[in-house]
Amino acid sequence: MTDDHVRAADADRERIAERLRLAVDEGRLSLLEYDERLRQLYSAKTYGELAPILADLPARVEAPKTVAKQPLQVPKWVIIMWMPWAAVNIMCLFIWLATGADYFWPFWVAVPWGCALLIPTAVGVLTHRTDDDGPPAIEQ
Repeated sequence: MTDDHVRAADADRERIAERLRLAVDEGRLSLLEYDERLRQLYSAKTYGELAPILADLPARVEAPKTVAKQPLQVPKWVIIMWMPWAAVNIMCLFIWLATGADYFWPFWVAVPWGCALLIPTAVGVLTHRTDDDGPPAIEQ
């Protein structure tokens, strides 16, 4: 006994639509064929009407492999951007120590410059850009 006369659910249609999308991604269907099959799919009422939509496709269409989400990485350009800040502030600390270490004036070099570098650093880290060429490109 077959289920060809049983009414199909929306979840069944969505599952088949996903398989059709994967078939297009793999090059098994053209966009015109995809469109025709989607029309058939959403007008089908029973499992018997759904069966021909996938009949000439492989039984199991592999889903594209998803890339595992990488932990936050610091792009090289961010590290390069902070290197002069670190070098200048180390030099200021040595000068401060050599001149008596009373009023901590290197604060006025380190803090404003560091605050100015925090914004592009946050953008670079949060956008997960690891381009070696420079800051993140603006996508249109």
